Order: sequence, then C-alpha cells, then structure tokens
Amino acid sequence: MATKRAKKTDVVSPSSAELRKAVEAIAIQPKSGKITLLTRKLFNVLLAVAQQADESGDTYRALLSDIVANSAFDSNDTALVKEHLRRMVSVQVEWSSGTSSQKPGRKWGISTLIADAEILEDPTTRRVWVEFSFAPKIKKKLLDPVQYARLSLQFQSQLRSSAGLALYEICVRYLTNPSHLTMRETWEWWRPILSGTPDTEAGDEAKREYKYFKRDYLRPAIAEVNAVTNIFVELIEHREGRRVAEIQFRVTERKQPMLALDEHPNVFDSTLVDRMVKIGIPLKEAQTLYADSEENRIRAALQMTEQRMRSTSLPPVRSAPALFKDALKKGYAPPVEALPSGGGKAAIAAPADDLKARLLGEYSAYRRKEARELYDEQGESEREIARQSFEEAELPGLGTHMRDDWRRRGLDSKIVETAFFDWLARKTWGEPTDGDLLAFTLSQSRAA
Repeated sequence: MATKRAKKTDVVSPSSAELRKAVEAIAIQPKSGKITLLTRKLFNVLLAVAQQADESGDTYRALLSDIVANSAFDSNDTALVKEHLRRMVSVQVEWSSGTSSQKPGRKWGISTLIADAEILEDPTTRRVWVEFSFAPKIKKKLLDPVQYARLSLQFQSQLRSSAGLALYEICVRYLTNPSHLTMRETWEWWRPILSGTPDTEAGDEAKREYKYFKRDYLRPAIAEVNAVTNIFVELIEHREGRRVAEIQFRVTERKQPMLALDEHPNVFDSTLVDRMVKIGIPLKEAQTLYADSEENRIRAALQMTEQRMRSTSLPPVRSAPALFKDALKKGYAPPVEALPSGGGKAAIAAPADDLKARLLGEYSAYRRKEARELYDEQGESEREIARQSFEEAELPGLGTHMRDDWRRRGLDSKIVETAFFDWLARKTWGEPTDGDLLAFTLSQSRAA
C-alpha cells in the first residue's frame, strides 16, 4: 500500500526513520576533503528527510532541530552543522555500483555529497530551517534507489566513529545475501572508504602497512558495530604467503544489539568541545578540531593532556593546547580504554571500545534517568537546593562554556543537563562499584 509523502514544508523527524540508502552511496571514496563521522551522519539524515518529502521540486527543508535528531542545541552547535554543510558541498566523492573491479555494466561517477545548503530563521516563529538540494545527476538514484540497503538511523546515532558507521552501512547491505559475505577487495581499497581520508592525504605509514590500518580502523570499527547494532561482523583475511592481500567481512543478524540504545541519541558530544576549551583552546578552534577529527582520538588526546597537566612528578606543561593538538594530529595518545582509570566521572562519561567502559557508559545513562526521576519527585525548594549545590560545588570545575550555558539556559541545555544529573547521581549513590555493574548487567539480561 502506498504511503503518503510529507510535503516539503512539513516537519520531518528523521531520528526514528529507516533510510533506504542506494548501494552507490554506501562504499564511497573521498577524492578531495575528508569524510568525518558527522559528515556521514548528517548526509544520511538529509537523505532520510528528502526521501520522506514531497517529490516535487528540487529543494528540501526540515527544522534544524530535526536534522540533529531532535536534540536541543545552542548556537555553537549550529556552527558545527554549518561547517559540515560547507564540507558536504565541497568534498568530492566517487560513486560506484560495483567494486574496484571494472566489470561490464558497472557505473562510476564523481560529485559532491550535496549541491547546496542554506540555514534560515523564520522571523515570526523564530524556528530555524535547513534547506538543501542534491546534484541533478544523482538525485533520483539517491531518493528513489533501485538497489539499496535499509539503514537504521537509531543505530547510526549510537556509532561514534566514521569507520564504524561506514562498516555498518556496507555490512547491512550484505545481511540478506545467501553467503552473508561482503565483497572481497584489497585492503588498500578498503582503507579510504573506512577511514574517510583520500589516499593523497594519508600518511606513508598508513598506506604501506596493513597492521596500522587494522589497528586504527578495522578492529575499533568491528568492535563498535558488534556492540551497538543489530548485526555481528567478522573479519576475513585472505593471504598471499604471509601477507594479507585482501579482506572481506561475514555479517549475521542478531535479535538485539549488545548494549541498550539511547532513546534520544545525541549527534554531537559537546562535552568534548567544552573540555578542549577548558585546557585553553579557543571555542571556534575547538569546534573546528571536533569537526575535523574522530571522537575516540579527541578523547584519547584530551585524557592524555589532562593527566599530564595534573602530574606532580613531571615538569609543568608549557602549553596544554600545543600538547593536545600535537597528540591529536600524530595519534600517539593511548586509546582511552588503555589509560588508568581513577573511577571518577571522566571514566563514566567517556565511552571506550572495551566492554567494561561501554557498560559504565550504559550504567551512567541509567543512573542519570534515575536521578532525573528523583529530582522531579522533589518539591521546588529541594530542587533549588540541589541546583545551588551543583552551582557551588561542581560547576566551577566544568569550564567557561558549560558555566555560560548554565547561566543562559540552565537545565534546558543538553550538556548541562547531562552534567547535572551525573553529579546528582554521584552525590546520591556514590561512585559505581563492580557489584553495581554486575547487578545492572543481570537486570538488563532478565529484561531482555
């Protein structure tokens, strides 16, 4: 039965949508500019918006709040959206209906991700809209694909690396294949697709050594997809002698993801921007660094820098911003899960690739929900005491950006809300113990 399409002016909510993504748009190779995690996410959200809209006309529109998955974002986060819209207009990608093999009937093309974009504020309602369009040559293929993969935007919102999202998209395409095997290609072919970086911009080491590609992209991406989506992915290596020449993936379906999904996923982790500002990086530069980099690398470089700043056994850090940016650029900061944990709020707030750290993140989200319910049950005088205590005891150490958000918007700010209820949970129940985590795991297993 045909479904009624939304008109171009209707509010379209992509956060709960299922996207039909054309196979040509899945394994895309960047040729100029980098495809970051947010670039991939926003491109998919724009596709979902356009697929739900009225087919007439060349321009599509949706509320900015819907574009960023119905989360409340301030003007600083809007700057991140603008930056990625700019990139989507400028980044050149190759589209292909086949693989690297030039087989009869295959098609190839090159274009930008979107043709143009505009952000408009309605002077009457003060609502902010995003208008955009696609290149005419690829529009029909993207919006009414013949061959496509069904992608869950809920799952994509949980993935925190560009490689993880790219791998998820590719593997979902082959989920219904009788062999459950993806295409088999050289690892050099896979590298720019999963990393989002053109070969011309990759370091010599990254292009020459498979072991670095596997360490930096393959293993984290597979672990992430297996942890938070409804598919299970296995790496298959094909060797020529001792050398890995080609790789492919085996993909199977599971009834539910390993970890519970956040019902209101956040496209942006603005706490990372705030942490960069706190160590001395100007806000605009911090936003650019966040837009340019993978979240896991930012977390690793931040945690290394913060630990170095707190050290009393080493000489003082001459420039925390310089140390952080050098570690981020060169990638020498240990992954977050490899760093010693002090058991405090940083260990809870920063997700990592190992299961225990992910469980801490899930338990933290669960406790925030419990703390919210406790707060809502209290009278206004008790709530005022809690807010005042947070402002005096916790807020001074959270950075200028967070303090400004608190004064402007209070708990209406998403990042402040998260920090407040994390604090209230710790104040009420203390730091989580291994026993707490075990009890939480068992309760989730029984619920499933």
